Amino acid sequence: MFVTKNLYQNDDAWKKSPLGNSSETIGSWGCLLTSVTMMLNGIGYNETPQTVNDKMKKSGGFQGALFIPSVLPYVWPNCAYQDMQPCESFPAPIPQIDAAVAAGKPVILQVDWNKQAGIQTHFVLVKEKKGDDYILYDPYKYGGDSPDKPVFLTQRYKYNGATLASEISAVLWFNNYSLAAPEPPEMTTAPLPAEKFVVYAAEDDLALRADPATTGYLWKRMLQNSELISLEPKAQAAAKIGVQGQWLQVQDPKGDQGYVAAWFVSDKKVVPQPAAPAASSSTTSAGSAPKPGAAPKPGAAAPKPGAAAQKPSTGYAQPAPIPPGAMAVLPTEELSFRSQPVVADNTLMRRIPPTEQLICLEPADQAIKKVGVQNQWLKVRAADNKEGYVAAWYVKYAGGSTAQANAAAAPAPAANSGGVKVRTTAEMVSLRKEPVVSDATLIKRVPIGYEFIVTEAGGEAKVGKNDQWIKVKDAAHEGYVAAWFVAR
Repeated sequence: MFVTKNLYQNDDAWKKSPLGNSSETIGSWGCLLTSVTMMLNGIGYNETPQTVNDKMKKSGGFQGALFIPSVLPYVWPNCAYQDMQPCESFPAPIPQIDAAVAAGKPVILQVDWNKQAGIQTHFVLVKEKKGDDYILYDPYKYGGDSPDKPVFLTQRYKYNGATLASEISAVLWFNNYSLAAPEPPEMTTAPLPAEKFVVYAAEDDLALRADPATTGYLWKRMLQNSELISLEPKAQAAAKIGVQGQWLQVQDPKGDQGYVAAWFVSDKKVVPQPAAPAASSSTTSAGSAPKPGAAPKPGAAAPKPGAAAQKPSTGYAQPAPIPPGAMAVLPTEELSFRSQPVVADNTLMRRIPPTEQLICLEPADQAIKKVGVQNQWLKVRAADNKEGYVAAWYVKYAGGSTAQANAAAAPAPAANSGGVKVRTTAEMVSLRKEPVVSDATLIKRVPIGYEFIVTEAGGEAKVGKNDQWIKVKDAAHEGYVAAWFVAR
């Protein structure tokens, strides 16, 4: 269960306030804003739709009336925005939503408020699972609504089959670093050294902390190339730059002071590589924000909440083929997934967690030289089958070319009556219900060296081949694995 206080976009206190940088109002268009406000209060903040609206405007969190969730962590550090997952054309990922809600994590859903053709979108925050339904914090208040009266998703939003899997047209995934935002310590002010020494954030989301440790209170996160003045003598500070485990006391452009990880700063601004030429496959428009729709007017016939956001357009072409011996990599920490190898607000698609395996779309002999190297970028395919770029200095090798070569060199096992056995050559290989990469098909992930039995005739001939899938089974499940991540 996610616990927060119900707030309403059409509350008299703010319903007539302009939403973002537009002439629209919170009362008519502010369901995502209000759902986010409830989410923030549930992880330890004390906000209203009006205060969140004002703070997001100040921080560049709107494009007109469009709310940009990826800006949230820069204003409220205890909040992590992970992704917006469209599911209008296939069943919503109910098991994943259930797991997040059971863990007390915030999940915002896009639903259809109107029986007309198409999705007239509205955003709601999930409170808890009840039977085969979700109880909601609905940001639009109807006559008779009250915080102590449960609102069930499929009873109020029932125009596409009245099941959770069909009524949810998109999921906004969030996380938080603690159950509540910790109390900030008193910020102290140190004098600036006589000799000014400037350093720069080498990557987005550099943390400014109250103490020189990852457990120190998080004052804020900063964008790449943010200018920082060292509060330590130049020689001492210069010796720490780029050194793992070292911390540097600094002052940011606003005058706030704290500590940053010295291995994530540079004495020079990071110069982004030129944008790569357009490839045969395209990616989601960078920094895409949910689009608000026309403001509905509630009536007696059917619930019609305030307008919300529409599913962003993807415009994907056919995916690029996976190169021979494709490498799998894992982030060393949460990192940016970008539409181009350029650090800018409009290239950020989402944040990728350290547990998400990525498939490199560059030839292995090129990719291996880049992994761990500052200012290098890798083109990858993420778990949701979207393609983009990640900073190569924030990933580590998980499997693929080298692992496959080593496994292929091993002698094949003797034939046995139990069927041909294959073993995974990378960590976190997915077993899927269908040979399609999506959350809806995932059965489980297995470690490197995990053994399966091939269950399809001639399946062993696919072992190691790109863009091929093999039907397999283990003691508990039967499904499909990517052939390029197994060997005999």
